[in-house]
Amino acid sequence: MNTLLAVVPEWISTSFPILERICLVILAILAIVLIVLVFMQITGDSETNNVITGNQDSYYSQNKSGSREGRITRLIWIVLGVVALLSIIYFVLLKIQTLF
Repeated sequence: MNTLLAVVPEWISTSFPILERICLVILAILAIVLIVLVFMQITGDSETNNVITGNQDSYYSQNKSGSREGRITRLIWIVLGVVALLSIIYFVLLKIQTLF
């Protein structure tokens, strides 16, 4: 079994370190984008709450997805998903490289 692991194709030994660096650079850029998006988010949800009933069903809260705040929130979730996916890919590449 160890003899099989000793034979590493050349494309793996040359491309995996490059793919790791690319993943890290993209993760760093997405982290900065995520920080900027979170700071751009409006934090005014306390105005839409009903004090007595705690009900948040207003016209604004029902149609918030079409507003700027809704688009930013959706973009934050997309960036978080891409960050999670790239993190998994990075650590799989790292594990595969250490096996060889």
